[in-house]
Amino acid sequence: MKPLAFLFILSLTAAAAEKSVQYSVRGLFQPDRKAVFVNAAKELENCSLVSVDYDTARATFKYDDEAKGFKKVKPEQILLLIDTQIRKSTHYTFSLLQPGALPETELKRIDFNIEGLDCLGCSYGAYNAVVTLKGVERATANFHDGKLTAFIDPSQTSREALAEGLKKKDVKVIETATKQ
Repeated sequence: MKPLAFLFILSLTAAAAEKSVQYSVRGLFQPDRKAVFVNAAKELENCSLVSVDYDTARATFKYDDEAKGFKKVKPEQILLLIDTQIRKSTHYTFSLLQPGALPETELKRIDFNIEGLDCLGCSYGAYNAVVTLKGVERATANFHDGKLTAFIDPSQTSREALAEGLKKKDVKVIETATKQ
């Protein structure tokens, strides 16, 4: 066999083991958090970040299913393996989840103007008050403009439920506006 043919076959074998997966990212609540996430992903072992989309809070990873830690692992366990690494490298400020089943076009956007978002910690508190509620696909909270935006499954939650969640965490809503 010629050396080039051998290298070609070897590269096909290596490429065949590489897989990609996409997950929702929890903790991506402000635009500047994207850079923090990207830097943390550089520490991943045997997998790598391909892309991250702030607008949809989704990240794509690639991994070699023959690599240490990923060999003979069931597909449903891949999320746990990558999520564990992300959590550890970010001191548990980010986590990964399976994306929701509802298509993007069916999510309802809800915007809140919030009083008192004057730092990253306050923004995270407001974000966490809504993103953990059932039916919330993703959310953002930005102290620069005092706004919180949530994308929800309208069959599972409502603007009123989100406002109540914020109120329980002592986050003051100035006014609410709903967009589709």
